[in-house]
Amino acid sequence: MHEGHVSVPSGEGPFPGVVVLQDAFGLSAEMRRVCDHLASQGYLAYIPSLYQRGDPRCVQQVFRGLLHDDGPVYERIKQARDTLAARPDCTGRVGVVGFCMGGRFALVAGGRGMFDAASVNYGLIQTGKGGKKKVADLLTDPCPVVASFGGKDKLIPARDIEEYREALEGKAVPVDLKVYPEASHSFFQSYGGLRGFYMKVSGMTHDPEVSADAWGRIFAFFEEHLAAEAR
Repeated sequence: MHEGHVSVPSGEGPFPGVVVLQDAFGLSAEMRRVCDHLASQGYLAYIPSLYQRGDPRCVQQVFRGLLHDDGPVYERIKQARDTLAARPDCTGRVGVVGFCMGGRFALVAGGRGMFDAASVNYGLIQTGKGGKKKVADLLTDPCPVVASFGGKDKLIPARDIEEYREALEGKAVPVDLKVYPEASHSFFQSYGGLRGFYMKVSGMTHDPEVSADAWGRIFAFFEEHLAAEAR
């Protein structure tokens, strides 16, 4: 595998796989904990580093991909999916879970049929310079989606969330989309140090109760849509 982190469940495999897509902070200890949490529930979890070490163009490419929904970052995501599916301890069924920036990547990749199920967590729904893309146009071959957003998220308007819900329902795929009224952006993540300070001053607060509820929904959804063996 390329640079990243893998968490393997205990017990007998093979296991369904989940690709974890990072927020803007990259391959952090917090993201590794997400992988470990998935593994504790029986999922083979892999977070690839979307920022390639030694390539100064890489961060720029990732954010260009975020704005334009194409480019090398999606090749890395597909490669992560294919690499995980090919492991002998994976069933071949692979989901994706993304947070913030990674949530947008999960929204787009899941909408293009790259995964068997997608968990989109406060992923940006509208991106690009001043223009508005119809989110329905991104859902060319959508997989089942479980999505979570905060009602007090200053980055994602409520109308965008409803547009995403309607677009998914219009494609007749299984959907579990929930807005937590009192939650802010990044309610899953619990950062300390400078990152935690930045989150706090930006009005982004970890909410353990909301996170626990959202994780429960994600695991129930993944159990239903990733359980069957592909091999």
